[in-house]
Amino acid sequence: MVTEKIEIGNALEWVKKVVEYFRSYQPETKSMVVNYKTFTSEIAIFIRVPDDPKRKLSKIEIPAYQNFVIADMMDESFNHVTAVWSFVEGKWVLDPAKLPTSEKYFIVMSGKVPDDVVRQIVRVQPAMNKDSTDELDRFWLDSMLRNTEILEKIWDALNIEEVNVGVRVGIERFFSATIPKDIKRRLEVTQRFIRAGYGRDRNELFRAWHRMHQVAQESDTRIEDIIDAIYKLTSGELFSRYVYADHPYKIGEIRRDEAFKGIYPEKMAVEAKTVLNLKCPVATGYLNFKKKGYENELKDTFDSLKDEGEDK
Repeated sequence: MVTEKIEIGNALEWVKKVVEYFRSYQPETKSMVVNYKTFTSEIAIFIRVPDDPKRKLSKIEIPAYQNFVIADMMDESFNHVTAVWSFVEGKWVLDPAKLPTSEKYFIVMSGKVPDDVVRQIVRVQPAMNKDSTDELDRFWLDSMLRNTEILEKIWDALNIEEVNVGVRVGIERFFSATIPKDIKRRLEVTQRFIRAGYGRDRNELFRAWHRMHQVAQESDTRIEDIIDAIYKLTSGELFSRYVYADHPYKIGEIRRDEAFKGIYPEKMAVEAKTVLNLKCPVATGYLNFKKKGYENELKDTFDSLKDEGEDK
């Protein structure tokens, strides 16, 4: 635990340095927003620059740590203050004499946070299938800010957005249980023919083509329709109907696992995302997969596909 605190402190050393440059200007509110997925960040600081003779005698110089830039500056009336910062030899430089008559200013700096820094701040527990019923598979979600007492010494407000927990939901068994045997054969022989096409065995290629032609005579369902159905059933749009997340999580990106070991996709990659901050540093809950409903969707689709083939 002590080692972890030291690591977090070191990871945020560059942030503390930025804040230190404003020490003489009485920073009142310090906030940081970090996007966990993109590592983009914004730092916001309120400072006080008295409108007195001393203003003309000093300058604010901030080294451009981590390629941060001065994104915006506003006075206490929320008027944008422009053309007062310059970039000189790796530093952002402000001549306070150029400021308007306000005394309070809001500065926003934006840039990229190194991914190792973000990983030091946030812990995401790999999602596991913790519970299962006839209707649902439930995956435990657990993420948190590490050592909030250190973070609170630096920031008055800290938001980590889009903290995502990746869940791989198994679906292969539902295809195996619902797909009709003749459709399964068509997929198997087509896969065999495609595999033979990448090889150098001409005899195997001919045998695979011959077998595929035989099976095609036994079934009226077109292979194109079968593949289209599988892609639709494993699309993020359709699969999203069968997953939901407990508060404070929401469902994010959904995609199929493109690496097929068999003739169907094995898993769907589902993202559960949340926001962590100093007031709510821990987020737990379940990602729920309505497996019975999804299995029925597969069964209805393949039954309909087979009926359509027989009607042609």
